[in-house]
Amino acid sequence: MAQPVAKKVLVVGGSGFLGLSVCKHVVRQGWEAISLSRRGIPELLKHGGQPAWAEKVQWEAGDSLEPASYEHLLENVTDVVHTVGMISEADYKDVVGAKNLCDAASGVARLAGEMIGMRDRGNPLRETPRPTFEMVNRDTAVTMAKEAAKVPSMDAFVYVSASDIFPMIDPRYITTKRQAEQFLFARPEFRSIVLRPGFMYSNERPAATPLATAIQVANMVTKPVAKELNTLPFGTSLTTPPLHIDTVASAVVAAIAQKGLKGIFDVQGIQSLSRAAHHV
Repeated sequence: MAQPVAKKVLVVGGSGFLGLSVCKHVVRQGWEAISLSRRGIPELLKHGGQPAWAEKVQWEAGDSLEPASYEHLLENVTDVVHTVGMISEADYKDVVGAKNLCDAASGVARLAGEMIGMRDRGNPLRETPRPTFEMVNRDTAVTMAKEAAKVPSMDAFVYVSASDIFPMIDPRYITTKRQAEQFLFARPEFRSIVLRPGFMYSNERPAATPLATAIQVANMVTKPVAKELNTLPFGTSLTTPPLHIDTVASAVVAAIAQKGLKGIFDVQGIQSLSRAAHHV
């Protein structure tokens, strides 16, 4: 007789940049994985063969702000991992997701326009609301947490937040994430686990790799004076190491697996959890 699945994990934003890696690590852990995203199955998996782990993921389409679109998926779910987020209300994902330097440059131009207030925000009277920090970073997590709290089998809610290291980014990026964290830690129905990575990268998004390399070089150069730099404005942007998405994803698995674990984990904490994942 087959052994029952030890964990049933719902990954919010499972078809996205980090979410895909989380789904992969959940499956490799031998747990059941459900991905919830607007698109359902990722575009890159619709064409051509899927890797073996992807065939074991239940890909579902839904809106994390609309419980009616996913409440049926929460039955017997033991853990939720929230990976949805945006660092800019401009199209910043065009930068980190670019496949070549031309696409990245185009995305940078739009992102820079947002930072200096020159981006065309379109028609404010249009029917579809423009995504905001409040909507994406905070409200999706709060709405999902309220639904998760109703599930008797729920054990942990993992929220992928962020370290406050990004210069020239709208402060609402961090404040909305901190508001979501505060809401989660006020919930007694599950253990709340918050991961605060800095810059994340992967080999599949080559445009982000040079920036990750530059940050790693800055880390090495500034290591002797890191403590002093951290006290200066934007100093942590030079001393906080970038993390590969697989490092963050393996930390998610390790955090879920450690019974009773809860709290906030910075970059060093994430690295420690990732190392512990090899022993889970």
